[in-house]
Amino acid sequence: MIAILGISSLAHAEQNSKLKKNAEEYFDEGYSCVKKGDKVCAQVAASNITNQSPYSKLLIGILANTDGDFDTTFRELLPLQSNTTLNSKAYVSLHISLAVAYENQSDSLRALEQRVLADAELIKASAANQEEIRSNQEKIWEAISVLSRTSLTEMRGNSPNSIIQGWIDLALAVKLENNSETNEQSIERWKKAYTDHPANEVIAKELFSSIQSKQTPLKNKLRGAVGLLLPFSDQGLYPFCDAIERGFTAAKTNANESVDIKIYISHSDKETIEQLYKKANDEGVKYIIGSLSNEEENVARKINGPIKTLFLSPKYLIDKTTYNLSLSALDEIRQIVKISRNLGMQRATVISSPSSESNVMTQYFSEVWLTSGGEAANVVVVDKGIGSEKIKNFTKEKSGDVIFIATDAETARNIRPFLDPAIPSFGTSQIYSGVPFNSEDSALKGIRFIDSPWIIDRNNPKFSGYKQAADDLPMGESQRWFALGADAYQILINLDQLSKESINIEGLSGNINISANGEITRTLSNASFTANGVVLESSE
Repeated sequence: MIAILGISSLAHAEQNSKLKKNAEEYFDEGYSCVKKGDKVCAQVAASNITNQSPYSKLLIGILANTDGDFDTTFRELLPLQSNTTLNSKAYVSLHISLAVAYENQSDSLRALEQRVLADAELIKASAANQEEIRSNQEKIWEAISVLSRTSLTEMRGNSPNSIIQGWIDLALAVKLENNSETNEQSIERWKKAYTDHPANEVIAKELFSSIQSKQTPLKNKLRGAVGLLLPFSDQGLYPFCDAIERGFTAAKTNANESVDIKIYISHSDKETIEQLYKKANDEGVKYIIGSLSNEEENVARKINGPIKTLFLSPKYLIDKTTYNLSLSALDEIRQIVKISRNLGMQRATVISSPSSESNVMTQYFSEVWLTSGGEAANVVVVDKGIGSEKIKNFTKEKSGDVIFIATDAETARNIRPFLDPAIPSFGTSQIYSGVPFNSEDSALKGIRFIDSPWIIDRNNPKFSGYKQAADDLPMGESQRWFALGADAYQILINLDQLSKESINIEGLSGNINISANGEITRTLSNASFTANGVVLESSE
């Protein structure tokens, strides 16, 4: 009888072991589906795990996280932190999911704590997880490097963890207030104080290298003062004017340039523009950046004088002393057409709206598409009151190979559920708020779009010198104008060098090309909406 009980217990233990193994396997399968953005696949995997298993709760919490249901995420995942039966991959996914949830609650310290726990788990098997370690550490740096000194100092005082303190001290090292020490010296001091810190392997080295290269004087210098001719007095445009000024000043500071920047408040009337140009010329200004309107540009182009002007309005006229740089969607549309045609797309459907801006984008896309060799694009105009059946029927009858969404973000979110997910869909930067983990953007999953590198790839080390200057600017449009202001500086220092060859600049607003005759074009970053937020794509 005793022997029979022993055999029965052994069989039961073996069965439990198999159940646990199966639960881990189903979790691995489900988590892989989550990372691919396949929610249905993940839900199927979760349904195969018994409700009592911690792997079931973990997968439920992770799925809730991707849907923006952070209450469920916390309810399911927080108790699992003390569970000792999960495997290493499960612990990593647990901490990263909690980090994302805390980030969306604007709880920077709790998010940092979870990222650090994930980092420690990944480092245990560093040989197999180098790419994941780097990705997680870059997320840590992206989150803390944009915080103010005040916020960082407060966070440091609330955490006794030496690894967390090390990350915060590294962020403080690049936000110096002590003029007796350079950033280079401060980071070197940090490296000596935190010799065994995880950030010493990659992040600190890249920061050190970036600062050294930034301190190398540029060969080109501006020949004189710069005038910013912008409508600062217009309440609606002031935030963008402010962002442009900040971006330009940040680029000047990074280049160790001491040239004067003069502000000229513009208005749309001819007399004001003429007076401001005369005043700028009398004050020795060699370059002007502005304006933001076609009306002011038309007046300025007729003024004869030696001042070189970089207009920020969406025109492409060129002459000997005037140039154009803008955030026009036309650059983005040309890039979308190029990507689509390179993928072999021949027939396009355009989703438009009654707005004038949407009409311009629709017309321009249709023209460029035809010029590229594609068939005439089918156009459907949607409005707030349009029925879903009309969109479904139209796209079913004339779906084409690719869909271009020429609308704003709100309209795009409303119509996305009625578009065939199997057809590649593209949009411009207008459909992206600039917030990487915006729960409202979950409706846009699968859509690809074009935007500034500064918006999409903010944690790129080459942009580290600009983060503090843009720290308190709102996400989205103001950040795009900040990037344009920074690139305006890079363009000005190259205008005097134009010859028979074109000039390329890796800018914040895009990869900028200045042709030999002064035409300026931008190539932006490719990105897509996924279940895990916005993801940077490789260039095509």
